[in-house]
Amino acid sequence: MSNWKLHTPNGVNDILPGECAVKKDIESTIWSVFSSIGYKEAETPTFEYYDCYEGMGGQISQETMFKFFDEHGRILALRPDFTTSIARMASTKTIQEPMPQRYLYTGNVFRVEETQGARQREFTQSGIELIGSYSPAADAEVISAAMEAIIAVGIEEFSMEIGQISFFNGLAQQACLDEQSIEKLRERIDSKDSVGIKSITDKLNINEEIKNLIIELPYLFGGEEVFKKAYVKGLNETSKIALDNLKRIYDLLCLYGFEKYVSIDLGMLESIDYYTGSIFKCYTHGVGFPICAGGRYDNLMGQFGAPKGAVGAAIGINRLMSVLSDKEARDISPSLVFAEHNAEGIAYDIAYNLRVNGCLVEMYIGGENYEEALAYSKTKNVSAIMRVYPDGALIIEDFAKHETINTNANEFLGYYDSELMFDENNTCDCGHEHHHHDCGCEH
Repeated sequence: MSNWKLHTPNGVNDILPGECAVKKDIESTIWSVFSSIGYKEAETPTFEYYDCYEGMGGQISQETMFKFFDEHGRILALRPDFTTSIARMASTKTIQEPMPQRYLYTGNVFRVEETQGARQREFTQSGIELIGSYSPAADAEVISAAMEAIIAVGIEEFSMEIGQISFFNGLAQQACLDEQSIEKLRERIDSKDSVGIKSITDKLNINEEIKNLIIELPYLFGGEEVFKKAYVKGLNETSKIALDNLKRIYDLLCLYGFEKYVSIDLGMLESIDYYTGSIFKCYTHGVGFPICAGGRYDNLMGQFGAPKGAVGAAIGINRLMSVLSDKEARDISPSLVFAEHNAEGIAYDIAYNLRVNGCLVEMYIGGENYEEALAYSKTKNVSAIMRVYPDGALIIEDFAKHETINTNANEFLGYYDSELMFDENNTCDCGHEHHHHDCGCEH
């Protein structure tokens, strides 16, 4: 029998220090982009009452949720997405605040997924939600913010594909399709099954141009020329308004300078049921799944008692990591402090003062043999080792500058407080590159 305590369940992974450093670097970069645009961070619970998500379909249907019971027998669910939780939060906690409201988040979501390929059951998302606007300018802001973040983390070649759920809904209205037929047609279009689409449209008593438009829907993909093909005679008002809306979003994104990244895809039909308008997915080389997705969900807030227009985007951090697998986090080497017998107090004082001034400092805890500490320092790639004696004497072996400095604790700490401590490269005599900035911001 397998020893299960030595393994992780299917669909979840340990993230080791090197990978975790890259992950945090990606998250920090995305956070900086979103916050610079005016989005404020919010946190929602890792689990909610199941009722919060009840009735959702597609990727967050009942079958895809991890469910369990609390001590009162009420059904709880691990968070399958952030959008629903933030809609619940905004509807119940911040609805009286001025609109629009801009939220950003980073955290883990949980779904019961088949675990082949790149799919995981626990994965990290960073995203934004813009609540309180029906304007296409809001859609364009969210989409452009997502593209800015993707570029900022180092991905230069990608495609942001944009569709419009309402356009398809208008065609379904014209065809007088029932819900079951609409879902069947949506599946055929999503899988680009031309034969299956035609078998449905052949039974429809509708305008021939509309029928041909439905058949061609999976292939209405590209640039501005897509709109010319979609504006056919006989199009109903719902589909016309949807196309006008999408055209305005596209025009705004071109004005923002993102034209080369954007494609129109009228055959994109998202499987999460709460989307009502624009939808989008972002693809790049090396990953078969979108690295970013989102859309407009004008009806979701109303389910929590506060109808408002809303649009959001979520970036898959784990998928970005697989794309940026050769990326290395900025690895700042620590300094190592070694205390001789009875010199621990002075050593701690030196380490503390270095840390509050921005250095990474590790205390050696392997004993009182300096040669062993020296050997250890080489395995950890430290920048300098500081040997502290009980009388305050201090010897610094600076590996970066290849020199030995003889001083004492009082002189060193006093010198550390002076501006002369730093050279033009922001490096101090501890041999360590400081990672704080005088401007107070983090770059």
